[in-house]
Amino acid sequence: EDPYYLYLSSFVRQECREKKYACLPMEARGDGFLPPAGEGLDGVVAIGLFTPAQIEGLAAVSPNVVFVDSSPFESCFDSVVLGYELGISLALEHLTGLGHRHIGFVGPEYKLDDRRGRAPEVRRQLFVRLMGERGLLDEGVMLDCPMEVSAAERAVAEFLASGAPRPTAFVCANEESAIGAVRAVREAGLNVPGDLSVVSFNDTPRSALVDPPLTSVSTHVEEMARTALR
Repeated sequence: EDPYYLYLSSFVRQECREKKYACLPMEARGDGFLPPAGEGLDGVVAIGLFTPAQIEGLAAVSPNVVFVDSSPFESCFDSVVLGYELGISLALEHLTGLGHRHIGFVGPEYKLDDRRGRAPEVRRQLFVRLMGERGLLDEGVMLDCPMEVSAAERAVAEFLASGAPRPTAFVCANEESAIGAVRAVREAGLNVPGDLSVVSFNDTPRSALVDPPLTSVSTHVEEMARTALR
């Protein structure tokens, strides 16, 4: 249901069509997966997060499994994952280069890790460390919310209504969070980016459809799909 994963899967299917490969969806059955009837699979592109039991189920279908956007067992499987540290560094370099010093973060403190266990959210962790190294970290503008449009909109709206000192920019954990943040800022009668800048993380085609278009760290979803298939 995550638009980011939908874009990834769409690009995998597109690349398969271009290479004249058969791209077949697998049906989940509990912790296992049912391949299409009568079809032997040469490999599996597994997008997203899977439990250890589900990973065993994928490996039972084909020994050739490549994970996209997670890397649960690096000693056994190839994976295509994001360079989060570089991405957050680029976002902060962009904002500080524009003169921003009071920068907030919108996103969860915890989320699921590569094996669907509860763990600190990587982008938030990196933001805290990199802002701390710059001597710019303000815990008061770290907004904890799920990476969903409505949750981010609510969190930012409540913060702006609280009267707390407002940052000049927000870095958002993903595109959904950024869209919610922009909505809340505009509902508060403020201008983006005039009053408050917003930087997104993911840069799917949706970024261009937001008004104003989102400044975003690109995850190169098309290249991720192409690399996984290769």
